Parts: sequence; C-alpha cells; structure tokens
Amino acid sequence: MSCGLPRSLDADADATMPAITLSHAAHAYRRGSLWQKGRGERLIELAGVRRGELVLDLGCGTGGLTQQLAELVGPGGRVVGIDPDEARIALARDTAVAPNLEFQVGTAEALGDIARDRPVDLVFSNFVFHWIRDKRAVLRQLRGMLHPAGRIVVQCVSSLPVLVAELSHLADPSGEKILRDFAFEDAAALAHHVEGAGLQLIRLEEQQGTHVYPTLDALLTWWRATTHDRFDPRAIEPAALARFAEQHGEGGAFPVHETFCWFEARIAPAPAWGRRG
Repeated sequence: MSCGLPRSLDADADATMPAITLSHAAHAYRRGSLWQKGRGERLIELAGVRRGELVLDLGCGTGGLTQQLAELVGPGGRVVGIDPDEARIALARDTAVAPNLEFQVGTAEALGDIARDRPVDLVFSNFVFHWIRDKRAVLRQLRGMLHPAGRIVVQCVSSLPVLVAELSHLADPSGEKILRDFAFEDAAALAHHVEGAGLQLIRLEEQQGTHVYPTLDALLTWWRATTHDRFDPRAIEPAALARFAEQHGEGGAFPVHETFCWFEARIAPAPAWGRRG
C-alpha cells in the first residue's frame, strides 16, 4: 500500500524562508511547516469537500488549511478548527477572514459540543494523530459526532524520522520526554483502530517523503516549533551539535525522511440480520 508523492509535495518549498526568532513558536510553526501544508492540501483534494458541509479540522494549528476548507464549504457550510496550542489558535483567529470559520482551544480527547446543532459531515486531521495516544477512543468519539453519510480523513506520521530522533536524544532530558509524547503507529495498527472504533476503512495508503532543511538552524527552528516549543536546542552541547551537523549535513542541508499514512473511514454499515438471499 504505497505510492510516491508528487514532486511538488517532496520539493523543498520553504528553502528560502526568512530567519525566525525561536521564541515565537506559533509563527515559526506557520512558516516552517509548509511541507505539511502542501500534503494537507492534497488531503483536502482527497477528502472531496462539498458545499454546505460542517467540517471539523482536528489539530488545525495556525489555521491555514482550515481557511481553505471554509472556502470550499461556502457560506452555507461551517468549519471548526480545534488545537490544544493557545498560541497557534490565537494566530489562527488573528488571520481568519471567513465568516463561516471558528477556532477553539481543545484536545482530540475532549471535543465538547462541536456538533451541538448538526452532525459533522467531515472530520479532517493533518499530521496530528501521531500525537494521540488512545487513537481508538478518539475515533469512537468522532464516530459519535459523524453524520451517517459522513467521513473521517486523517494523515499522520507512521514512525519517527531518524534524523529528528537523534537530534532529540542530544537534548536529554527534554528531548527524551518529547519522544515519549509521540504515539507513532503503522498502517496495520491504524486499520485495526479504525475497525475497532466501529468504522469502515475505505482507503488507506502508506507513503514516503523527504523534506530538506537548508540549514541546521532551519531544522532546529522547525523541530522546536512543531513540538510546541518543548524541544530546546540550547540544551545540546555545542560540540555534540557540531558532530551532528558533520554527520548528517549534506552540503549544509539536512534531509528528513519519513513514512506516513493517510486513510479515509466512514461509519460501518449495520449487520443485515435476517436478510434473505
């Protein structure tokens, strides 16, 4: 179950991004996660968003993809973006322009009354499920919010890229704690959770991709931002960081190779008891 990514998604789209102050994690995340955004745009295409739908963007970050979803559902639809990072939600709200769009601080495990008025037509989640420990419980909760004809579309990383694992180990103990926060699972495990949550797996693909960070600073900035400012490169001894750069740098650049999955799921049909042939 694999296929190559289009070149436009593998390309180093943010190789010329400007220098970023490390303390502004939300801004750094928005500027440094363009590769995630590109793959998320492809996921939007696969989701087949329709006018008038109610969409939940689970783990919306700073809201770039959420705004695209709002444009697609139109004025008759509604999009709710949820993220636990208050700084990212604040940035999303500051830059939101669509009247059918709202952002809330929240976690996947406690979604509240998002579907208070009507069931959700589409749950969209881009590069978030690898942070969720109990995926089956979250999927069960999402199933309960879903319209009978609705769908869940998820993209997530299957395993920790070797490069960032080594980088995190250098920042012990903070880096070790970050690694324990992740909950990577492969395609087979994800399929098992989907079915165990009472959902029907429609499509699942496992893919490989590479993103090239043009400098060591760009790599450190991205990893600090994507871990919600928990990874602190200042915890790494300069000599150890220099050895890391010498071992892994390719012409000054740092390629991060990863394996990730995307899947679509719907509510499983009820058994047809007593059906006659």
